[in-house]
Amino acid sequence: MMKIITKFSVLLLLVATVFSCESLDELTEFDVSENFSSTFNISIPEDTEGMPASLNVSTDIDISTNQDIQDNLDLIQDVTINSITYEIDNFSGAEGAILTDGLLTFGSTTISVSDINLQQSDSDNTIYTISDVSAINAIANTLENDISVTATLSGTVSATPVVFDIILNVDLTATIDII
Repeated sequence: MMKIITKFSVLLLLVATVFSCESLDELTEFDVSENFSSTFNISIPEDTEGMPASLNVSTDIDISTNQDIQDNLDLIQDVTINSITYEIDNFSGAEGAILTDGLLTFGSTTISVSDINLQQSDSDNTIYTISDVSAINAIANTLENDISVTATLSGTVSATPVVFDIILNVDLTATIDII
């Protein structure tokens, strides 16, 4: 009987210790959520031959612009991307211009962008959402290790001249473990 009580006591102590350590670990962590916004500014002059025009523009997403993240760069345990969205804004130019063959690249991760009627998209305030989970996770891993990533948009515009912005939003949560 004494052996059973001793074994039960040790088991109870072990279970209490494991739960206490997990609770303690949770107490030393905090999340920082932020929406990082960046804008691609695109201006393509008129092509006198009426040919489609290529575009290739870049912008940086730097999570260290958030002061809580900046103060704890060495303590980032995890980065989770909640969403990546983009929208067309401030369009002016050739009526019916369409962005085709679009690729949105974050570091080494490339995502295909469906064809976009630029004027219509701006008028409708359409917000496009990246839904490729493996790409989102790869971008999160990049930001966890590098805190900054260059986003590049490439593609073809069917008609010129065009001037427009693409507003890119990366909503993420960084988990910081202070111990």
